[in-house]
Amino acid sequence: MYEDSVVPAKMETFSGVTAKSPVSQCIRSMLRRAAVEKRLTIGLLPAIQHLSKNCEGALFCVTTEATPGDSATHMQEVLLQAFCVENDIYVIKVDSEVKLKKILGFCKTPLDFSCILVHYPYADPFTDSQEIDFSLLSESERDLIDYCESKWGTAQMPVVKLPDK
Repeated sequence: MYEDSVVPAKMETFSGVTAKSPVSQCIRSMLRRAAVEKRLTIGLLPAIQHLSKNCEGALFCVTTEATPGDSATHMQEVLLQAFCVENDIYVIKVDSEVKLKKILGFCKTPLDFSCILVHYPYADPFTDSQEIDFSLLSESERDLIDYCESKWGTAQMPVVKLPDK
């Protein structure tokens, strides 16, 4: 039942990226870079807490689907996604929390990886009035923005199948 709802990412080209960089590879590259740069908020509750205080700095919200039968978590995820859409934060659904852990090198941690906020890179994170400089974004981040823009407003966001490694 769950596997039937997973839609593999197409080998699309966007903003000059060849089919060698599917959406799943862009997600992996973006998450690894953001982790090194300490631009991640990991976990559903930490993400909700962060966004309740400051929604300006978030670029992407990467989520996995809630476990079937867990209606409380599902409700939180739906509300979080609606909040993100309302505040122009790109939502990307992926197929596996386990794969997210592997991508970030946390295979054996019991921490919640059902939601990961990726924050904008800033030249000076302590400046209050700073405009977003898109030249600071990686190629993967710009490609993911293009991908999300192409899916914006669709009834249901496709679930991206992440690589196993």
